[in-house]
Amino acid sequence: MRWRSVEEFKHDGRTMLVKRLGGEKGPQFVLVHGIGVATRYFTRLAPLLARSGGVHAVELPGFGSAPRQSTTMSIEEHAAMLTAYVVGAGLAAPLLVGHSMGTQIVVEAALQRPELFPRIVGMGGVVDPRERSALLQGLRLAEDMLFETPPSNWAVLRDYARTGPRWYLKTVPVMLGYKTEEALPALAADTLLIRGARDPICRHDWAEDMARLIPRSRLVEVPGSAHVVMYTAPARVAGEILAHARHGTAAGMEAAR
Repeated sequence: MRWRSVEEFKHDGRTMLVKRLGGEKGPQFVLVHGIGVATRYFTRLAPLLARSGGVHAVELPGFGSAPRQSTTMSIEEHAAMLTAYVVGAGLAAPLLVGHSMGTQIVVEAALQRPELFPRIVGMGGVVDPRERSALLQGLRLAEDMLFETPPSNWAVLRDYARTGPRWYLKTVPVMLGYKTEEALPALAADTLLIRGARDPICRHDWAEDMARLIPRSRLVEVPGSAHVVMYTAPARVAGEILAHARHGTAAGMEAAR
């Protein structure tokens, strides 16, 4: 897959990359990756979303090909940078779509600027407070690789190699330090949660906890997929995201009945 363009976005002395696909008309989707990875694992989802609108897949500072500073950014700083891009690009009510740690960033952005983000999507959200340790998260990540397909593992491992173990380990405390469970009850955004039914990182109980904590939410579990659900089941995930962009959780819940 080829991106239509790759742009640098600078904010507060940091540089984020934005890879774009699709057009200016229709809904705009902002894809936010998780820890250690970048945009590679969105390459099956992005073209499906681009059929209906525009896709903006970011590479956060220090990840993928984005320049790295000496210090890491907090979840709050990542969210502020994402919001600055949305405002600078003139995107009207884009749908933020986060995966794993990206879900934390999307949630925080919606808390910081609720008027900009009436709807959001979180896939494979972290961190389950019952497993808030680097050791447990590492074990869950290794376990997840057993449930992924070879192509999805390859996509993730290639981005991990670009990021490097040092930057990954420096970012782990940032992810663990953000208490998602405390942020969710304050969300005003209409929220779609997606998880692979075999995901050991975002387990069923934690996904249900997230859905219960968010005032307006819907949880979708995709059979046969694990943590990298948007790579292994792109058509199903794209369908859920497009439905959410059009109608929100109320219509999705009605359709599920």
